[in-house]
Amino acid sequence: MVALARACYVLRMSPASLEMPYSFNRVLAYAAVAHALVGVGCAVWLLFDARPILGVHPALKPLKFAGSIAAFLATIALVLPMLELKAWQASAMAWVLTLTMIGEMGPIAWQALRGTTSHFNTRGSLDAALWQVMFISIIGATLAMMVLALVASLRPMTLHEAAGPSQRPLGAFMQTAIAAGLWMFQMAAVSGFMMGGRSSHTVGAPDGGPGLPLTNWSTSHGDLRVSHFVALHAVQTLPLLALLIGKLPLGNIAQWGLLSAGIAAHVLAAVWSLGQALAGRPIW
Repeated sequence: MVALARACYVLRMSPASLEMPYSFNRVLAYAAVAHALVGVGCAVWLLFDARPILGVHPALKPLKFAGSIAAFLATIALVLPMLELKAWQASAMAWVLTLTMIGEMGPIAWQALRGTTSHFNTRGSLDAALWQVMFISIIGATLAMMVLALVASLRPMTLHEAAGPSQRPLGAFMQTAIAAGLWMFQMAAVSGFMMGGRSSHTVGAPDGGPGLPLTNWSTSHGDLRVSHFVALHAVQTLPLLALLIGKLPLGNIAQWGLLSAGIAAHVLAAVWSLGQALAGRPIW
């Protein structure tokens, strides 16, 4: 992750200050590494036979969540030091996101080991308690991300060098991409709470039907997880898009146009896939 930060840092493209900081939040970084290790364990588990859960290997769901959460925490570990927050505020946000992700990942892994579902499972007292922990964790993470999105939108962001006190403003181009990604997290919450309200992610059939490889998104009915995925990972894809656009030999207006188109495409993809799911249609 440090190597990634260094690689991003040296990209000094136009518009100005596209570079990412050396500094990162250690709490979130350690949590990201821990989830990545959980993902590795799940990948090894996939090599062994096990009784399927809703038609798929029990290791597949915790593997997907561990990878997704690791990427999310690593991203916020890089973004958090750029935000105009007091030290105790940044620390509080780091711990809230770390604990809420543990509250999400722990029950998923535990239920997989037990050979049963995690989301929407209220069949037994333990199942209901674990689902309640997950639900509360999701709410906490959503509220924390809303605060970060507001700060990124209303206050200037600053680059900090880990090796010293040097700091300088982050350019508006990259700040726009980061803020847009943080706000799209709220769109992920919309589809997420829809799934919670329905107690299922499939529309038009019970969960567990035929699905795509790895993601297991339904190939025959609507699936709310598609929109959830698109919105959830905009916090990674939009800043990366800004870095790539900055490498193109284009003027500022063209670069801003491309970034705006990329943000609009993300929003439209999330909204369209949500509409497809609610209509009971698969996206393929």
